[in-house]
Amino acid sequence: MHHVSMLTVGAFSRASGLPVSALRYYDAAGLLRPAHVDPATGYRRYAPDQVARARLVAQVRRTGMPVADIGRVITADPVTARRVVDAHQRRLEAELATATAHLTDVRELLAATTSLTVDAAELRAALRSVRHAVADHSGWPALRGVLFDVGDGTLRLVATDRHRLAVSALPVTGVEGPPVRVIVPVPVVDVFLDSAEAARVDISLAADHVALHGRAATPIDAVYPDYRAVLAVHGSRSTRAQPSSIPSGITVTAPELLEQVTRDEARSGPHAGPRTDLVRLGLDPTELRIGDEPGTVAFDREYLADAVRSFGDADLLLTVGERDALRLAAAHGPDAVVLLMPVRPKAA
Repeated sequence: MHHVSMLTVGAFSRASGLPVSALRYYDAAGLLRPAHVDPATGYRRYAPDQVARARLVAQVRRTGMPVADIGRVITADPVTARRVVDAHQRRLEAELATATAHLTDVRELLAATTSLTVDAAELRAALRSVRHAVADHSGWPALRGVLFDVGDGTLRLVATDRHRLAVSALPVTGVEGPPVRVIVPVPVVDVFLDSAEAARVDISLAADHVALHGRAATPIDAVYPDYRAVLAVHGSRSTRAQPSSIPSGITVTAPELLEQVTRDEARSGPHAGPRTDLVRLGLDPTELRIGDEPGTVAFDREYLADAVRSFGDADLLLTVGERDALRLAAAHGPDAVVLLMPVRPKAA
């Protein structure tokens, strides 16, 4: 056959669906040898009538058929080849049945339920401190709920929409079951927050169900972001060549900060333009500056106000982490943290 009518390795790979590396392997195994090999360069070429055979090889290799059986399929008569294929399918079905039985046993081992009882008032306060950070409309399903992370005698509640992260923790006793991380759908959380007061609340967490104060639901089946790693990166100032434009470390009461964030005077400034949805904040060693001044960083006004409100009347410790992320934490009392990412306003 003339070389002009033959296919290069790349063209044959595209026509057959077999990677070039697989073509080399099947050449060495004697299953699919090229029609011509240049004796000087070793360059391989394939005949057009080899494409059908290569496509058959590509199909059976996707099923995990052993090479020896592939050779029988492509060289034997149709009846014998069919028997080889049928035997391979029976072997796969048997392996699947065995694997399914093992996985059923594994699921039973993983179906353990973790139960705990917490103070109702403390749980409501902790949930309210993170509820504002839940993503309302996110393509990431995990963000549409509150993470209940139970371990080491602590219940941590986490919510984030990737622009802000809220974490609250409360100690628990009498936990029955293994450590667990379950994403509770936000409607379940909201129903509990709107429910009548109760002294104690029973919580049940498992891979396939959650129950909070008598309301049962299916948890969100998704992997939650590693919030601990985020807090580690942004929770405190890191050592770097270019320091943050906001010095870190100041204590202020939540009501005082909220008043400054929301008052009309904080919305003006020579460079603020129409972005009244932003608030610029600066931390000096002894004072908090809000306004369009040098050395300040912009944050979403609504997000910042929601974060401050979540702390009630507490004294807040404001610090700055990586990339000017603002960290708000209760100076005393509840173990709660909110992390806000800055907004980079467009130049006027």
